[in-house]
Amino acid sequence: MNINDMRAFIKKNPETKNLNLLDVDVNKVYNYLLQKKEKPVRDGYEIRLRTDPYIEVYYRPTKEKQRAEKRERIRDNLRFYDSEIYIQDASIAEFEVFNEERENALHAAESFLTLYKKDHFEKGLFIYGKYATGKSYLLSAIAQELAEKGIIVLFVYMPDLTRSIKQGMNEGNLEERVNKLKQADILMMDDFGGENMSTWFRDEIIVPVLQYRLSAKLPVFMSSNYSFVDLSTNLTLAKDASDRSKAGRLIQRMQDLMVYVRLSEKKYNY
Repeated sequence: MNINDMRAFIKKNPETKNLNLLDVDVNKVYNYLLQKKEKPVRDGYEIRLRTDPYIEVYYRPTKEKQRAEKRERIRDNLRFYDSEIYIQDASIAEFEVFNEERENALHAAESFLTLYKKDHFEKGLFIYGKYATGKSYLLSAIAQELAEKGIIVLFVYMPDLTRSIKQGMNEGNLEERVNKLKQADILMMDDFGGENMSTWFRDEIIVPVLQYRLSAKLPVFMSSNYSFVDLSTNLTLAKDASDRSKAGRLIQRMQDLMVYVRLSEKKYNY
């Protein structure tokens, strides 16, 4: 096929009919149209034609490929603490706002995502609410946003953590397991207060982890069915003055590390 035949072929195509091509670009556009017709997508990339400021054939990922790459970035940077659980497929953009309380929660999440840098401490969020108010969803959405940015997030489901700590004692690697909690860029603890907590677990695991992260200026996030007031009572395990003081110090560390966010209402109240 000669150059005039190629030009005629190009003029018949709706995408390229109005192009004024130099001879050097005719073959490039002709082959682009052939390939686009025969196999427009290869290995998740679709062929495209750029005409400004010059003629260039390039490939861009399809929407499916972009979603897969996003999931891969999240997998690379999101760690789960000795758990098979996977967090919800959530996003900040899809967090439903139907009252002032949820608007404040969304603002707090967006503020952290905007301001957080590894060399600049920002308080995490303590997300309190009853069952099915969106606590875990919001926590999951923040985790995925951070992981996509390349920030290592350690996501802990608290009932699994208690089992893992016991296992670490049996296997002789307790310190290694605790250090993971201390040193992660971002620590997220889902369902805090829902586990069976002993005074040993409170004083030898949770308090040292939070103290380390406070000193190292490493953010912590939690979700809980309990408010700070309720947790203060629940964490006073021995029910004496000394134990109340220990529980109070733990709550104080939590307040130093996190902004209190309340999610008390469901979308529909039946």
